[in-house]
Amino acid sequence: PDVTISRGVDDFEIEVIESRRFSLRVNPMYTRLAADLHHRGDGMNSDEKKHVQQYVGRAKLFIANINQRRQTMLRITTCIVERQRAYLEHGVRSLQPLSRAGIAEQLGLHESTVSRATAGKFAMLPNSEVIPYSHFFTPSLSVKDIMKELIEKEGKPLTDNDILERLKAEGIHIARRTVAKYRMQLDILPSALR
Repeated sequence: PDVTISRGVDDFEIEVIESRRFSLRVNPMYTRLAADLHHRGDGMNSDEKKHVQQYVGRAKLFIANINQRRQTMLRITTCIVERQRAYLEHGVRSLQPLSRAGIAEQLGLHESTVSRATAGKFAMLPNSEVIPYSHFFTPSLSVKDIMKELIEKEGKPLTDNDILERLKAEGIHIARRTVAKYRMQLDILPSALR
């Protein structure tokens, strides 16, 4: 996982794993050379001075960008944890509708920043399950979980209409074609073939 969400003493604790994996710093030799340039520049020609200044400047900018990315990931995850607390405590059935745009607005970021920061990233939940960040933004997961349970407990195979009626009884209102789509995404055959 890229981030771990664990149960702390008082609340959830979030850790960006990349922070532990990598410790970046500018090579000490270049740091010394850059410091010497400000105090005394003798012994170096202008090309060497320019090289040292560019190298140190680019390296510091690169490290700052990496740290910024880690901070953004931490802020986004903290916001998700606040909004999906019920999901983290009770499971997929408590997943709340959430959008990247909503997170971006709350954090004062652009939606594309949230999208890029979470694309291809994974989080380890307090129950040790590792999920892609996209799960936090997929409210259909709770409906799919309910459908899966209904089908697992069926005696006689339930049709998509039967599933639709049972979902309505639980307060979930979706179209029959959505039931069929979710069933296919769960790799469950139609009732006639089960």
